[in-house]
Amino acid sequence: MPNLVTRLDSALDAIRALNENLHQHPELADRLGQAHAFYVLEDGDKPLFGFSKFVGYEGLTAEGYLRDYKSLDGRNTEHALSKWFEELRFGTPAYEELFEQLTDWLSEFGKRPRGGDSQKVRLMVLRPEYRETNSQTDEDRRLLELMLAVADLLPAKQRLELRAAL
Repeated sequence: MPNLVTRLDSALDAIRALNENLHQHPELADRLGQAHAFYVLEDGDKPLFGFSKFVGYEGLTAEGYLRDYKSLDGRNTEHALSKWFEELRFGTPAYEELFEQLTDWLSEFGKRPRGGDSQKVRLMVLRPEYRETNSQTDEDRRLLELMLAVADLLPAKQRLELRAAL
């Protein structure tokens, strides 16, 4: 089983890889209508969408996903991705705009988003503090992201000590 993503770049690369592979792998495109949450990469004119069971695993290929999708866990991936993504609130103008774009994108594959009042598809966008990382800047954030990942592993008391020292 592949490892969960530990870097934002890996998740963004996975969104791109998914979009590049959908036309060559119709079986992968068939899974799109079952996704509960889509992760959005606003990259250029049109946003790219990816679902957590694909985006949340390190280096997952279309073939690997199709072989192992029954054993992959979307809850684990959503937890891993929550460091960098936040949910758009249903009914907001931003949600409605992206939902319309998602609907158009899915229709290219003969699919539509999950529906119904209890099954609204969730749209996850980059948190504001990571949007700059996505832009074309020369800033290297790898050390900061490593420090944040390590800090997440510390017990609460040690995190408070670290915060006080900074």
